[in-house]
This record gives sequence, C-alpha cells and structure tokens, in this order.
Amino acid sequence: MTPRWGILALVTLAHGLGALTALAAVPLVPFLLEEMALSRAQAGLFLPAVYLGGVLMALPAGWVTDRLGVSLTLGVGQLLIGAMVGLAATTHGLPALLALLVLGGFGFSALNPATGKAVVDWFPPRERGLAMGLKQTGLTLGGLAAALALPPIAVLWSWRHALALAGVLSVASAALVSIFYRPSPSEATPRVVEAPQLAELGVFLRRPPILIVFGCGLALSIAQSSLLAYLVLYTKETYAVSAVTAARFLALAQLGGTTGRVLWGLVSDRSFGGRRRPGVVASAVIVAVAYVALALGSSLPLWLVAVVAFVAGAGALGWVGLYFALVAEIGGARHAGTLTGAATACSWSGTIVGPLLFAALLGATSSYVIPWLVLSVIAAAVALTLPRLAPLVQRGRHAVVAD
Repeated sequence: MTPRWGILALVTLAHGLGALTALAAVPLVPFLLEEMALSRAQAGLFLPAVYLGGVLMALPAGWVTDRLGVSLTLGVGQLLIGAMVGLAATTHGLPALLALLVLGGFGFSALNPATGKAVVDWFPPRERGLAMGLKQTGLTLGGLAAALALPPIAVLWSWRHALALAGVLSVASAALVSIFYRPSPSEATPRVVEAPQLAELGVFLRRPPILIVFGCGLALSIAQSSLLAYLVLYTKETYAVSAVTAARFLALAQLGGTTGRVLWGLVSDRSFGGRRRPGVVASAVIVAVAYVALALGSSLPLWLVAVVAFVAGAGALGWVGLYFALVAEIGGARHAGTLTGAATACSWSGTIVGPLLFAALLGATSSYVIPWLVLSVIAAAVALTLPRLAPLVQRGRHAVVAD
C-alpha cells in the first residue's frame, strides 16, 4: 500500500469514529423519547444540536486546518466530540443533553475540512474523486455502525452506556491520528508562501456560481438530515416495528450512502473526466424519486421500504464526497480547508433546518406525506439548477473542466 492510501484509510477511520460519536443520539431517539417523555418535534432536535455546533465552528475549523495542519485540528476535534458525548451520557434533562451535543458539534466541525485537506494534499486530481468518496464513507459507515450497535446496547444496558461507549471511541481515534498521521511530502517541504488569510474567502464568495453551489449543498443537506433524523421514527410509527428494527432501516440508508459515495467518486474520476457535478445532480434526482416513494407510507410493503431506504440513502448521502471534492478543488491546496469550512457551514445550516422543517410539517399535517413530498421538490430544484453553472475548476494552464 502506497503511503497515500494508508493515510486515506486513517482519515476515513477517523471520520467514521468521529461521526459515530457525534451522531450517536440519532438511532437512540426512541429510547430518549420514552425516558424523557419527548414529543415528536423534540425528538428531531438531537441532530440539529450537533450540526448547530458544527455550523458555528466550521469556518474557523477550516481556517485552523489550513494554518495548523490536519493532525492537530482533527485530533483536537475528535477529543472534543468524545468528551462532550461522554458527558452527555451522564445528564438528566433535555436542555443539558442538547447543550453538550452542541459543544460536541464544535469538534465535529473539524472532521470535514481536516480530512478533506488530507485528501487534497495527498491525492492528484485524477484520483481525488474516488479518494474523497472513500473518505466520506467514514460519515455513513460511522452512522451505520451507530444504528446497528448502539440500540442493542441501549436495550441490554441503557442509552447512557451506548453514548459513553461512543465517546470513548472518538477519544481513541484522536490518539490514532496523533500517532500515525503525517503530512504529505509537498506539505512537509518548507515553502516561502504567506499563510492563507481568512479575509481571502471573500474572493470566492463574490462569485455567484460558488454561492449557488453552496446553496445547493444547503438544500441537499435539508433532505439528507430529515432522512437521518426521522427515518427511524417514521418506520417505527408507520409499520409498528420495534426501535431496534426501525434503526436497521437507518442502517440500510447509511449503507446506501456508503455505496453511493464510493461509486460516484469512481465514476467521477473514470467516466466523467474529473467532473463532480453530474454525480451530485444524479443524487438529487434519486432523492426526489425515493422521497415520493416514502410519502406512500403504509401502502408500501415493509420489504419494499427497506429497498427504498437503501436507495434514499444512496441519493441523500451519496452526493457529499463529490460536493466537497468540488469545493476543495475550487479552493486549491492553499484554500481547500477554508473553503471546505465555509461550504460545511452552509450545508450544515441545511442540516439544522431539515429536521425542524420536517417536524413543523409533520406537526401541522399529522402525516408524513407532506414532509417527504416537500423534500422531494427541494431535491428536484437542485437537479434543475446545478447543471446550469459555468465551469468552476481550472486544471493546468489552459484546460478548464466542467464540474
């Protein structure tokens, strides 16, 4: 294994364990709902709490990554995630739990820019789509592991034990990063180049196509986070299955997202000539169709819902690797972390909005039909808008690649 693939394995594992910890409360929602006597709207607050912390710190985390490097930023971020989720396991009451999840989100904000910069530093453009897609499977695999492992632990012991274990895993991952990560040869070579300044972000934000890309990331994150926050509850209430069984549908969605991220990264590199946007657009189309299917509710047999959950995850989660590869390439080696941080702040804002919007529509209609259909329309709008942009990334002196 060449060094860059070993580094990729390390940052993917770090992303996965960090995500498992940060998102640990999501598959435990039925247990938290029962013990704390929460409403369905309150049950949708756990995911936005984590991402609120992420949004608040995403841009500073990106800048810190460019200034201080991958290892320090990623290691400290994972330590913070682990500590806050571990403390959350000891709390009594919803406000304290949500506050600690927000603080854990501060650490979660470091994962995307730090691991994304590692990919840009170590991989050439011809391999970057696949590498970014593989790296982004860390998020979905972490969510998959959480959905499969944590509810049975909660049944056997308690949700507190499940959260505590998740916290320990993130701390252990921070130790692995600090021991084994090293900068790429080009990054390690001293360069007489002024360090990137946060104010330089304005150069990018004055370009309308980049703002549209950010807006599309926000819209797709609304669709993604709603699936993550409510698929377990939707399945449990619609089909009267146990909490553990309902969590397996979330695991299927995470598995679909993992598959989508790898396949789209490979297709982007091999078939699209390094173009990232076609895969994002295709993912948006898949989301639009799958959410219409979910809106059919109990008229679908349970086995078919399992298929739809996998497909919905492939669309709702599969676009992320290509999206952040595109953003990092727009920023280049100098600004990859900063621009990824800005894109993360924007897309994660959608992650906050999604569950809240879903909860509001669910409360107003007392039905899952309208929420799924509204999300389908949002995804369709992205599929219609993103292909219209002019090329955003230049490679080489003369070549311009349509992304």
